[in-house]
Amino acid sequence: MFEPGTHRRIALLICDVPVDTIREQHGDYTRIFGTLLEESLKPINESHPPDSQTTFTLEPFDVRAQVYPNEDEYDAILITGSASTAHEYEQPGREWMKKLIEYVRAVATEKPQIKIFGICFGHQIVALAMGGTCVRNTRFEVSATKLQLTELGKRVYGVESGVLNIHLMNRDHVPTEPPSFHVLASSSQSPNHGMVLFSQSESSKDLSHSNFRLTDIHILTSQGHPEFTDSITRLLLSWRREILGAELVHDGESRAGNQNDGIAVIGKAIWGVMGVD
Repeated sequence: MFEPGTHRRIALLICDVPVDTIREQHGDYTRIFGTLLEESLKPINESHPPDSQTTFTLEPFDVRAQVYPNEDEYDAILITGSASTAHEYEQPGREWMKKLIEYVRAVATEKPQIKIFGICFGHQIVALAMGGTCVRNTRFEVSATKLQLTELGKRVYGVESGVLNIHLMNRDHVPTEPPSFHVLASSSQSPNHGMVLFSQSESSKDLSHSNFRLTDIHILTSQGHPEFTDSITRLLLSWRREILGAELVHDGESRAGNQNDGIAVIGKAIWGVMGVD
């Protein structure tokens, strides 16, 4: 499907705007996700000669204003996080979320050549689009957290230890994955912290967790935020102090500087799904 050393076009579906303090220090979501993709691509490109390196374009589309790409012009779409509540898509004023769900469902079912990535809110939107569930959890999950990988998750992310370290900022979660999706990771509070859907040719096979390539994945999601850094998490914890409560904020701040696999593991996997390794 993809040739090495070519250009990838990625449509970024913008579902929110970062809070002012984050935007001032780290930029908007296009810049934040652009940094994730750039930093995770660097070591891949360094392993190839100059004439075989990959470049990319990340183009933003504000889906809250119902602005969408012509998906046939892109190799992948990436759905950002949001402070909005995905499972409230049928409530008044949430029409943009309902349209997003319908759009994702249409691309997923009609355009199998286009890779789909969903982050946090995007993960939940994918679940709702494809027949899963999204509900409010008992409490928030925040900051750098150790997730337990499934056997498939170990293979997708290339992490033999079975532990994925990722920044979290969520209360809603996906307790039931859509049909044919496979869970990659879980926490003590949420059973589904990421999932994949294989292409139709692969989904009919008896996957042994070792007999597939990353390019066989059609959809990859993460409840956690690979685009978050220590600084972004601290700024968001401070901004949400009243919502989260002092105890949870203090706990989150104490873990914010812990290991973060967002770039080295999840970012690398995103490129692998797009055929860049």
